[in-house]
Amino acid sequence: MSINAKLLASGLVLGLLGAGFAMTIDRSSGALVEASERVLRDGTSPLARVEAAAIRADELADRFERQRLGDVNHVVTREDAAQLADGLAKVLAELRSVSLDGRDVSAKFDELDYSINRLRMADGEVTRRLVRREMGEIVASLNSIGYDLRKSVETLRGDAASRSEDLKRLIAVGAFASLLTGLLILLYLSRSIAGSIRQATSSLLRVSGEEGIAPKGGDAIAELESAIQFVEVALDDRIQEIAAGRRETARRYEDEIQRQRKRFEAALNNVSQAFCVMDDAGKLLSVNAAFTQLFPSMQVGMNAVSPGGDPLLAHLLAQPHHETETRDAPDGRCFELRRHASQQVGGTIVIFEDVTRLKAVSREMERLSGQDALTGLANRARFYASLDTMLRDDVVEGEVVVLSIDVEDFNTVNATLGQAAGDDLLRQLGERFRSLVPEDALVARLDGDEFGILLAIGGEPGAKQRLARTIMGAVEGRPIRVAGRPLAVAVAVGMVAISRDDRMAGLDAARAMQNCELALQQAKAQPTRKFKAYRPELREELQAKQLMVADLRAALERNEFELHFQPFVDLRRQAVSGFEALARWRHPTRGLVGPSTFIPLMEEMGMIGPLGRFVLIEACRQAAAWPGNLTLSVNLSPLQVKSPSIVSVVQGALKSSGLAPERLQLEVTESLFLDDAEGVLETLQNLRRLGLVVSMDDFGTGYSSLGYLSRFPFDKIKIDQSFVRDMGREENIAIVRAVMGLGAAMQMSVIAEGVETVDQLMRLQQEGCTEVQGYLFSRPRPASDLPKMLMDVREGFRTGRFRRPIETEAAKAG
Repeated sequence: MSINAKLLASGLVLGLLGAGFAMTIDRSSGALVEASERVLRDGTSPLARVEAAAIRADELADRFERQRLGDVNHVVTREDAAQLADGLAKVLAELRSVSLDGRDVSAKFDELDYSINRLRMADGEVTRRLVRREMGEIVASLNSIGYDLRKSVETLRGDAASRSEDLKRLIAVGAFASLLTGLLILLYLSRSIAGSIRQATSSLLRVSGEEGIAPKGGDAIAELESAIQFVEVALDDRIQEIAAGRRETARRYEDEIQRQRKRFEAALNNVSQAFCVMDDAGKLLSVNAAFTQLFPSMQVGMNAVSPGGDPLLAHLLAQPHHETETRDAPDGRCFELRRHASQQVGGTIVIFEDVTRLKAVSREMERLSGQDALTGLANRARFYASLDTMLRDDVVEGEVVVLSIDVEDFNTVNATLGQAAGDDLLRQLGERFRSLVPEDALVARLDGDEFGILLAIGGEPGAKQRLARTIMGAVEGRPIRVAGRPLAVAVAVGMVAISRDDRMAGLDAARAMQNCELALQQAKAQPTRKFKAYRPELREELQAKQLMVADLRAALERNEFELHFQPFVDLRRQAVSGFEALARWRHPTRGLVGPSTFIPLMEEMGMIGPLGRFVLIEACRQAAAWPGNLTLSVNLSPLQVKSPSIVSVVQGALKSSGLAPERLQLEVTESLFLDDAEGVLETLQNLRRLGLVVSMDDFGTGYSSLGYLSRFPFDKIKIDQSFVRDMGREENIAIVRAVMGLGAAMQMSVIAEGVETVDQLMRLQQEGCTEVQGYLFSRPRPASDLPKMLMDVREGFRTGRFRRPIETEAAKAG
């Protein structure tokens, strides 16, 4: 415990002791005061009043005696008795106000009251002797009360004296206890503080290094003073030793600095960059060997920027100054300068580095970074940067034209001739494009098989369209020799022309290329002349397409699709042989939407699968309730056929509906065989094993070949409506005749679709066609109209509605 804490604890003990002693004295003195007050209140004051009452009673008795002297038997009058009683009543009333501290004198007061009342009630019957006796008793009673009070006063005085003696003894004991406690505390503090002082003395001696010297047992303060003096002497010695050590350290440090300086100068002289230190006036303070070699005429102490100095150095250090900069020298070299102001070296450090070669390499790398490695043309990044520059350049007059060129069927070239042939084709195409445009035009390879052309065209009408036609004609009209054989190449071209107003409106490169790509996509979708110039309506059409896609997704979720049916007519039986199930979209606002509007879009967006499953399952469910001689035909999209689950889906539809497999016809198109022909043939074989009929739809319009018919003999082929509607052309008649002959040769039934007139029907009958379909018989109608369609077709044959008028009249006549 510290000295301060010990003093604080000692003072606290003394304070608590004094407070306790004071509280005890206060309580004892309070008891003494209370005893004294009781003597005065319950003794002296009541006694004085009682004695005064006795004296007044005696005076009343004496006055009564003096009034009737000698006549002791004389009867006291009523007035005398009342006067005497009133005097005694006043005495008694004064006595009743005296507090007797609970002593039992009330009975005596009651006796006095009784005696006084008896005197008051006397009515000429009380003798003087009786009154005297009564008065004597009253005075005797008062004297008795006074005697008792005197004894009480003596008792109270004794109690007060006893308490006074107790207080004196308590004060004496408290004073002795306080003195003894104070002495003990002083003794404790002296020993404790002396121990702390000696401990401090020992600590000082240890600090001074004299641990063997122990403090003596004498005066602690004197020992402490002696230790302090000893420590002061020891500290002086230590300070002198430290000063000597510092001087030695400084000398060694200076030597080390000199060695480091020499090493630093040697290192600087081995650095390849030129290095110098200049003051604010341009004076050279330090240089290295590379600096001297670069500027041989300059030495330390010379002014680096003086007219008589080195011209190359003066050129490099000319104003303005920057911390890091690159400057070209008159001799063609390039130097990078780095400046650093340092207070430690007292000047500015300047480093000169010859970056001529690095800059040349950087320029070459920058050139290569904007170049396509395969064709040597500009790449996409450079093309976009150049387009952005042209759009922001106010100097460019006329229109900025961007063409995006896509090579058709390029993947087929890679697949059939190899990737090396594909690379060679791209290189030759790049050279051909480069030769077709002006020198200031930029030709770039934007993607794998996509090229871009950027140029500015003046206001000459039709110039940009002629350029696009020239490019397409130069490619498609001149085969390119690849892998030792000529290869016909077709391209699709999308073009956007950006006017000055569009550029001023803030059109950027990204938006311009989006427009060009949109035009290219439209061009690729066209069956012929695959060229499209961008117009704002294309973006609106794209937005409408996106809205249509969103509506179709919602329609699938809300089950907005329904089935309509169109009959197949057997001309031999002159009756309906079956129905083709066709999807319709019941749009909430557009009404009933035909398949030509949404089927191609759903195929493009990969949404045809759920719709195809719905059509197949729902059509089988409804057809199961038809008469057994009616067949059901359902179209399968290429995506459905290529799905791994198509066979299980068809099996499930047949099983859940209970429809006989031989009543179900599945129609597929020739486009199936463009990709993965082997897989498609295997899927068709698995479907045919289920017992159903497989029909080829739109035969003669696609890419198929007789080879596929020989490898997979279809059960039925359908003549496309494009041949049927134009039966007046001889070539179409020839195609229909050829298909009929092919069907007969390969034992496949033939059905013609798109029959709208009686003439078309008659011509097909002449060519041997026995089954037809078309608006002549019925448009696609809801399932609820099937009975009516059956009756209409039968009635049409009966009434001759499906014959020429002359034939009808002849039939009626016969």
